[in-house]
Amino acid sequence: MTQGNATQSKLAGKTMIVVGGARGIGAAIVEVLARQQAKVYIFDTDRAPTAVNHYQSQEISGYQAALRLAGKLEEEGLSVKAVAVDATSESQVTEAVDNVAYEAADFYGLVNAIGSSHVAHAVDSSLSEFDAILQTNLSAPYLTSREAARALIKKGKGGAILNISSIAAKAAFPGISAYCAAKAGLQGFSGSLALELAPHGIRVNCVCPGIVKTNMWKYLENQLMEPQESLDQLWARMEGLIPLGRTQTAENIARFCVAVIENEDITAQSLSVDGGMNLHG
Repeated sequence: MTQGNATQSKLAGKTMIVVGGARGIGAAIVEVLARQQAKVYIFDTDRAPTAVNHYQSQEISGYQAALRLAGKLEEEGLSVKAVAVDATSESQVTEAVDNVAYEAADFYGLVNAIGSSHVAHAVDSSLSEFDAILQTNLSAPYLTSREAARALIKKGKGGAILNISSIAAKAAFPGISAYCAAKAGLQGFSGSLALELAPHGIRVNCVCPGIVKTNMWKYLENQLMEPQESLDQLWARMEGLIPLGRTQTAENIARFCVAVIENEDITAQSLSVDGGMNLHG
């Protein structure tokens, strides 16, 4: 619907869940959705850092960050609510999605922006480390997608599920074999789910960002820096891998993600937003 020069978003008035929406790409998606007048629930959790779940500091901050983001946007008159949910817990996910679907007659879908990374060569890693990365990057999106799909099928009005994968699903990188496996698995899961849900009018897609300077990269900077290499030199080396010569921003990724959610003809796709990096070899 167009009035003058303003175009109303197709998502205006609809309810979306963003899992892992407290920081980084997830937080940017929350903001874009909310500014397009969608009603947004942020699912996130407070979790202490571990050997395979890295944060810049020792603060336990997931849900607290979600509360701060929701408060800021609500002060602007936007509809955003933070909910404490551990997306790796089946019982918590089931209860939280059921509550949103019950409260919101206009529940439309879910974005999975949850993820964690850990640098370790396969021969030096443990099964528990490998499983922990799969749990966050693959099992959690499976749980949240499954419960969202069940709720959307019951409502019978179609909808959309979007999973944030990674360039690591399409290109191999040493030292993050568990992360590559998880993100490639998420890509395959999303395509299969899209075919299963198409008869219900529910679309499922993956977006694969390239290098985005989020909190995860604060950890990766220290892991990937060569001996005697400065931070500026590291980033020059990273940008040298990208044909467009620049990293991506959370805001640009978020705008693309919301455009995919809005477009009713896109499903079963794995879409790269990486400056051409996945074809650069």
